[in-house]
Amino acid sequence: MSSVPILDFLRLVRFPNLVVVALTQVLVYYRIILPALDSQGIEGVLRPWKFFELCLVTLAITACGYLINDLRDVRIDAINHPGKNLVLKMGRHNVQWLFAAIVFVGYLFALLLAMRLDERQLLGLFPVAIGTLALYSVTLKRLPFIGNFLVALYCAGVPGILVITEREGLRKLVAATPTLGADTVRVCLLFMVFAFVATLLRELVKDLEDMRGDRQEGRQTIPVMLGVATSRRLAIVLGMMVIVSVVSPVLLGWPAFMQPPMLICIGLLLLALVVILIQLAQARQQVDYHKLSRQIKFLLVGGLGLLIFF
Repeated sequence: MSSVPILDFLRLVRFPNLVVVALTQVLVYYRIILPALDSQGIEGVLRPWKFFELCLVTLAITACGYLINDLRDVRIDAINHPGKNLVLKMGRHNVQWLFAAIVFVGYLFALLLAMRLDERQLLGLFPVAIGTLALYSVTLKRLPFIGNFLVALYCAGVPGILVITEREGLRKLVAATPTLGADTVRVCLLFMVFAFVATLLRELVKDLEDMRGDRQEGRQTIPVMLGVATSRRLAIVLGMMVIVSVVSPVLLGWPAFMQPPMLICIGLLLLALVVILIQLAQARQQVDYHKLSRQIKFLLVGGLGLLIFF
């Protein structure tokens, strides 16, 4: 494999997005799950090197998803985002080698983690995840809703895999202190719901942005099938669902969400969501949806503030 400029490689694997994925897992585990387990003297299984291994496996899966998508979307990106797809610049052969290398390293860490945790069934998640992402790029993203749902499910799975891996410790926590255990689990679920619905919203906005190229390539996305007006209304409904997920802990009176820093963060997120919904209602051009897509990405990053102040 010929040498690949490091900056192009970082752009290809969406390095800023990988940082957000890693930061999400760090905050969910070290701000929510681990403190709750430690408070009751329950030993978590992801002490620190094992957590690092799990994080690397998650990042490998995420990076592979981006590479598969770029390899499959060279032609359509030439229509929707001219010059943005790096496969032609770096060479398809180079990108395929990078994909193979990341899959190999990711599988090694998945194998190591499964053996160290004595959780052989976790090893199956890696090939299933990679295979599903490949199926998404080849087939599912051409279908209405299914592809969007799958991407949103993966984003929810970033914190969700931590809950699955620490399920025994969380079960002991619920048995020892039902209130603390239930609070810990439901806060994790809340962030999973937020990530799922906000990602679903962004995927629909991206489909609106890419509608011209998708139609030319025969992709049956929601905007292509239902039209722009209906898709925009559906996006507004999803935005309202994101608002519900953000404000529900306050309405339910969850103590951790009633502290001033948390309330300020929630208020800023709600303000951002209102601005996004207003712009969404007024959006008409591809550039409008591109701008909204970026804003929703920043909204997802802003959601990490809830984890920081938790």
